[in-house]
Amino acid sequence: MIVITGAARVAEENRTAFEIVAERQVRLSRAEPGNISYSYYEDRMEPGRFFFYEEWRDRDAVDFHFAQAYCHEFMAAARELAEAPPDIAIREIVVNRP
Repeated sequence: MIVITGAARVAEENRTAFEIVAERQVRLSRAEPGNISYSYYEDRMEPGRFFFYEEWRDRDAVDFHFAQAYCHEFMAAARELAEAPPDIAIREIVVNRP
């Protein structure tokens, strides 16, 4: 399983535009065949600080996801609307089952 996390700080004047593109990204990503989960949250202690959490079946699912036009559009919009470049981390999780 692949886990992707992201974070972005968004100024109040960009909040509505950011939420529109973030919600579109989540909705479309959740419909992809390799998606396990995809959510975004706002830090209640720091309004305007948003976090993304994604789980993907495997690397092929992530590659497919990053190839989608709407994903490119979201990343460009997030860079434009965020106060600084958004953070992203991609981790492969090994699940040990008995």
